[in-house]
Amino acid sequence: MRNLSILGETAVELPDNHRLLELCVDVTEERVFVLCGDDSATARMLTYDNQYTLTDECVLPFSASEQIMSMHYVMEREHVVVAVASGDICTAGSGVEVVGTVDAGIAACRWSPDDEILALVTGEARVLLMTADFDVLCEHALDEGQEESVMVNVGWGTRETQYQGRGVQQEDEQLTQQEQSPEIQVSWRGDGQFLAVSFVRAGMREIRVFSRDGQLHSVCEAVAGLEHTLAWKPSGRLIAATEKRAHRHEVVFFERNGLRHGEFALHADTQRALALSWNSESSVLAAVVDVGAGVCVQLWADRNYHWYMKQELRGADIRRVVWDPEDPMHVLVVCAAGFTSVRLHSVPAVAHVASTESNAASCVVDGAQVLYTPFAHANVPPPMSLHTLDARVPVRHVSFAAFGAGNGFALLLADRRTVVLYTCDSGRSCPQEIRRFVLPGSDARQIAWLESDVVVSLGASGVEITRIDDGDEVVTRSCPGCDSPVVLLSAAPHVGRVLAEDARGRVFNVSLATERLELYAELPAQCVEIDAVDCGDLGVVVVGRTARNQLYANARLLSPACSSFYLRKDVLVFTTTTHYVRFVAINEGLITGDIPADDEAVVSEARRRVERGSTIVLASPTGDAVVFQMPRGNLETVRPRALVLAAVRQALDARRYREALMACRVNRIDMNMLYDYAPAAFMGDLAEFVAQVNEADLLNLFVSSLRDEDVTQTMYTGIQSQMAGEDRPDGAKPGKTTAVCRALRPVLQSVADASRFMPTVLTTLMCEKPPAIDAALQIIAALDQDRRDAALTYLLFLSDVNTVYDAALGLYDLPLALLVAQRSQRDPREYLPALGELNALPSEEYRRFRIDSQLGRHESALGHLCAALREDADLWTEVAGFIHQHGLFRQGAELLADHERIGDVYVMYGDALTADKEWGQAAAAYLLSQKAVAQAVDAFVQNKEWRSAMSLASAADSGFGPQAVYDTARQASAVLEDHHMFGDAAAVLLEHTEETEDAVMLLVRGAHWAEAVRCSHARERSDLIETTVRPAMDAACESLEEDIGEIGEGFAAKVERLRAVRLTPLSQMTEMAGVDDSVDVMPDTASMASQFSTFTATLTDISKITGSTARRLSKNKRKAERKRVRGKKGSVFEESYLVDSLSKLIARVRVHQDAVRNLNLALLQFGRAAAAARLQRVFAAVVEAVLRDGDWVFDRQRVLVQGDAGQIDLVDDVTAEGLPATPRLPKPVLPTDAWRISALP
Repeated sequence: MRNLSILGETAVELPDNHRLLELCVDVTEERVFVLCGDDSATARMLTYDNQYTLTDECVLPFSASEQIMSMHYVMEREHVVVAVASGDICTAGSGVEVVGTVDAGIAACRWSPDDEILALVTGEARVLLMTADFDVLCEHALDEGQEESVMVNVGWGTRETQYQGRGVQQEDEQLTQQEQSPEIQVSWRGDGQFLAVSFVRAGMREIRVFSRDGQLHSVCEAVAGLEHTLAWKPSGRLIAATEKRAHRHEVVFFERNGLRHGEFALHADTQRALALSWNSESSVLAAVVDVGAGVCVQLWADRNYHWYMKQELRGADIRRVVWDPEDPMHVLVVCAAGFTSVRLHSVPAVAHVASTESNAASCVVDGAQVLYTPFAHANVPPPMSLHTLDARVPVRHVSFAAFGAGNGFALLLADRRTVVLYTCDSGRSCPQEIRRFVLPGSDARQIAWLESDVVVSLGASGVEITRIDDGDEVVTRSCPGCDSPVVLLSAAPHVGRVLAEDARGRVFNVSLATERLELYAELPAQCVEIDAVDCGDLGVVVVGRTARNQLYANARLLSPACSSFYLRKDVLVFTTTTHYVRFVAINEGLITGDIPADDEAVVSEARRRVERGSTIVLASPTGDAVVFQMPRGNLETVRPRALVLAAVRQALDARRYREALMACRVNRIDMNMLYDYAPAAFMGDLAEFVAQVNEADLLNLFVSSLRDEDVTQTMYTGIQSQMAGEDRPDGAKPGKTTAVCRALRPVLQSVADASRFMPTVLTTLMCEKPPAIDAALQIIAALDQDRRDAALTYLLFLSDVNTVYDAALGLYDLPLALLVAQRSQRDPREYLPALGELNALPSEEYRRFRIDSQLGRHESALGHLCAALREDADLWTEVAGFIHQHGLFRQGAELLADHERIGDVYVMYGDALTADKEWGQAAAAYLLSQKAVAQAVDAFVQNKEWRSAMSLASAADSGFGPQAVYDTARQASAVLEDHHMFGDAAAVLLEHTEETEDAVMLLVRGAHWAEAVRCSHARERSDLIETTVRPAMDAACESLEEDIGEIGEGFAAKVERLRAVRLTPLSQMTEMAGVDDSVDVMPDTASMASQFSTFTATLTDISKITGSTARRLSKNKRKAERKRVRGKKGSVFEESYLVDSLSKLIARVRVHQDAVRNLNLALLQFGRAAAAARLQRVFAAVVEAVLRDGDWVFDRQRVLVQGDAGQIDLVDDVTAEGLPATPRLPKPVLPTDAWRISALP
């Protein structure tokens, strides 16, 4: 759906009395070499630069009357090679030289595309292949040789087996007998591997294909009326030639193997074909033909297996065309008196749509026909169209109206002067010609229809404004204001203007008021397609695409790889050469926002994949459709999510809820969008929502799609936020589904015919979290029989039948449960007896107990069972068993608080707590029972509450005798002793027994020296001081002194090592550490994901590795942690290990403070001052060391940090942002001097 537009034409005339013979191009220096002759028959070569200014001239050593067989610029040799029919081959570069002569003359000559081989056909019909240095590679006769590939024709599908109609055989005989032109043509394939030669043999023209080394590859099948023209498509697929038949001319195609492969007919006025030529990308075929009125160049392009004539270039005495070897849209038209440089471009053939009433029409040029299709009403795939318009003359340019709905269009015909205006109503009607006029004195190449009576034209004289009055009087005026050539006119209906662009990328507005070009915007480069849109506060933004696929919005580069674009008033749509279609919102983000690159791994609303080579034909201005044309020419219509969501948002803003819901349904958009886009507005408009949708199925679909997530924050964040690269939040919205369902349900139940929405009401109940199945069953139970059956069937569709059956039982409605069971797959032999048994129970409370117990609702079941117990006391055994089985002791106690068996419940509760070793709670339960004193005493003992136990056992009404009290005291003392509570263990013996010796021994074990001495004196057992207290005191003094000495030595050694570690520079420490052995060395076959070293950590996604690898990683991690705790010397973990060890030593010092003071006081009491002074000196030395070095150890810690790349290092400054660090070890509380006895020396 594209046309060829002429961006620029430059006509170059030769000096007077010179006639052009041949022409070639130097693409590197952008030069044109022209071979011409003058009146004296002198052959001259003229050189023109890129501005087509004559820069050099030289005389060639042959006559201008000679027939020129070839003229070619050899890039590597930097000279022009000219071959003439007499056989001479000369070069012209730094000098002119005849390099050789072919004695038999030259009948045809052509260089290979890579400039390495020269193919000649001599006057003796011999093929000669030569190198660039003119060394002969091979030579053989043209009509000799064995084909490399011989086709086997079995007769199927051949022309001979098909009926051709009357007179066809006679026509073929006449064509065979007609005189053939003896001209020989040579054409190379684009890669230079094959060449084709067309020549006459035995009165019939024949095409032979040779390989690069001169071997005959194939002979094309015979075609009657085949002409001398020959052009091999550069892409290599087809060989083009022309065939003259009695009533028409055809361009026929052959494959490399010689078989015919299709054709198309030239226009009926074609009398003879002079030449064929392909552009470099094989997209355009130029045919030089004689149409009777003169020679013209027809440019043909194919799409979807149809050939369109896109342009007809007319001129005086046209000879041939020369395509630029690099620029496929640059062609030189060679005439007798000069040449014309024509720059083309393929432009969209679809209107730029701004109005919602526009037909969004396409006008595809095919010679004198215009193929018209209004895409707003009919999507007709090419080469067909809804209407075919006949302009009677080939069309040069098409322009759509820039005013009104944009349904009109103007045609500029090939004569460059005639303009035809068409208009069309909105719809499928055929456009009607309303005016045909001639531009006075104009030679236009482009036009634009600005207003109903104003046409803007662009030609050799620049931009002109033509006005047509009611009397068909045409007035044309020049439109100045640009100092450089204007190359493009474009209608911009979004802003109601016609834009003109010059060669420097400046865009001008064609002003009718001033009849001047007013500067509008400046693009960084010349663009071949432009459009404009109003962007709010930023004003008008001009969007343009260059020939190099760069897309600009004013001066900003939007994409360096844009293959096509379409501009709507709200969004810019463009495709990229990486096969994506992108969407950019029309707002300030178009100029300032970030546009993320194409990324397959990222799912985005602002882009989507398209087929390779797809280009945009149209983006519907009011809908959500985008029409793409595939490389082969067919059309495909898609609905991108970005445009669909834009349409949904517009519908929601306008309260068109049904339209929005249907758009979501058809395009598979999450229906949560209907609520999440504007929650408050939607909740306040639920009645209108229900009234518009008015279909239970659609409402069910909406309700069942609800979930507790805000899709506007997760899935559909909009184009603008995705352009900015914003992170998506989790979007969790707890309670949303339940809130919507509860708000929608009363609206459904309040409508006039509420029964229609019963399925939706049930759906709202089932979609709540958790599902309200009980409420749904209650609603169903209230319906009549027919409606109940239908509603229950729908409910079973929404939920598992077993769940619904259990819910029906939970309502204690046995008939409803039976109805549900009958619609399930349950065995009647199972549920009928079960329901019958429940129905037969005489007690309603006991029946409910059985149902709740069966459903696992134990607390409710216990409540009904306790109610039944009040009616039938024989149920106590079952009550006790149920409470014990399900651990419902507290609930049972609450339910039976005023029952005579409450004490038994507390006893059971206490037994259960005792089994769980919750002694304190068990004792309380036993006390509440008022009948389990012994169990309460035992529980207090086990809970180390000896005072409560002994007070309870010693009570007069406890039932405990003296021996039982004694035994309880001994048991309590043993329990306390086991828990190293020696003071309490001794106290219980001293208060409730006469076991003084055992009590003193316990006090000695607990280092309660003063209390042990006091008890010995109080119980008149002074002998225990000598036998028990003093020996234990001496042993404790010796042991404590040794322990303090070890602490001091360890503290000093670790401080010394820590000083050495901290003096080592970090970089040196890292180098010395090497690879830590904290992780096993891995084999070569191990996964890279599990590697780890001292300074580099690889973050591993466990979900991406095997189970065995994960277990190995876990094992290695635990092993590394153990070795880290040991603090291997020289590792980066050593400092933290040393600091941690010193912290533990300081904690031990603090513990010894009270022990040293108490022991020293006891030693002084027994006259052991020397031992006390020695112990105090040893401990004081350790305390002084701790106080001296403690601050340095903890205040100057260096910690481990992990950088962005995963490396682990030690750093001094841990306050830097962005460095996650292991926390510093906190400084412990240091010891004080409160323990010291100052009187001791």
